[in-house]
Amino acid sequence: MQDKRRYDVDALRSIALFLLIFYHLAISFTSVAKWILFVPNNKTTDGIWSLLSIFNIWRIPLLFLIAGIALRFSYENRGIGQLFKDRFKRLGLPYLFGVVTFVPLYIIISALFIYGDIGIEDSIEILISSFFSGGHLWFLINILIYCVFLIPIMGFLSNKKRGYRFVDSILRRRGGVLLFAIPIILEGHLLDLTAYNQEIGYGNDYAEYYGTDHGFLLGFLWLLIGIVLTSQGNTFWEYNIKNINTHAIIGIPLLLNRIVNEFEVLNKLIAFESFNFIILILGLGAKYLNKDSTQLQYYKDAIFPVYIVHMPVQMGVMSIFSDINLPLLVKFPLVLFLVCFLSLTIYHGIKNIKILRPLFGLKNKT
Repeated sequence: MQDKRRYDVDALRSIALFLLIFYHLAISFTSVAKWILFVPNNKTTDGIWSLLSIFNIWRIPLLFLIAGIALRFSYENRGIGQLFKDRFKRLGLPYLFGVVTFVPLYIIISALFIYGDIGIEDSIEILISSFFSGGHLWFLINILIYCVFLIPIMGFLSNKKRGYRFVDSILRRRGGVLLFAIPIILEGHLLDLTAYNQEIGYGNDYAEYYGTDHGFLLGFLWLLIGIVLTSQGNTFWEYNIKNINTHAIIGIPLLLNRIVNEFEVLNKLIAFESFNFIILILGLGAKYLNKDSTQLQYYKDAIFPVYIVHMPVQMGVMSIFSDINLPLLVKFPLVLFLVCFLSLTIYHGIKNIKILRPLFGLKNKT
């Protein structure tokens, strides 16, 4: 079994969360912004959706896969009870803290900007809805729910010492991991059958993960796949490196087909593209990012607190810059820099305060 820390997993987790920050800011530059209570830019540019659509189909599934990988690694050195406690501390506490602080704060800032004024009743309603919806922290509660179901059967899902010979034999074949694409494709087919059916309400668009049954089931499948594949230890990571070209050859034509068809293709094809790009990303990470560095250690610790606080920071910065007329290629990177810089400043303000660290998903040093 793999007994060394996977630095590439830390790096990919940081990249995935940064892409979420990038995505949230990009929404403020589209016409959708004001309808979902994001501070909008004075000039909207819906053409940006073409760029977002390229990686929207795998950025959230990658996070759930990494959550499954992390859960399996934690299982190596912890019992069931310790694992429950650890997941609640790393995910549950930041969620509970975030949904009563930073989530309602960013919504209130946006509502004040868009509507000019909100009453006490509106503020209370925002606080209550934030608690149940989760805002930008929604995926944390999903992962916790998955853990409640999966942690008790972790021994069945993964052999702690040897993994499973059947899975091992699959991973030793070129493209063997594609067997695990079957449930992802079937979920995409289910979305094809039910999309825009309001009576069923399963989901509409493949990248609509937040608050949908589609997003909930897909996240569960990816987290489960992460547990099972990581159980194979080095065999899985060696497969990823050896098959970079295989999944690039499959994934890139699927992406080009989606672009040619203006991103309107069957969800089962999107699912298969997403699967191949995620495995491709894991392979590239295993090949190029699996090494420790001071920069990685810094961003590994900082990215989760930065993600938690970035939304009210974004809304505050956009409130100032919204009506400033600057070209998109100037304003967007400038605002992105300020959001990241100010969020990192908040991180540095709380990282040495022992009582606050667990609220931001940070372990207290022993």
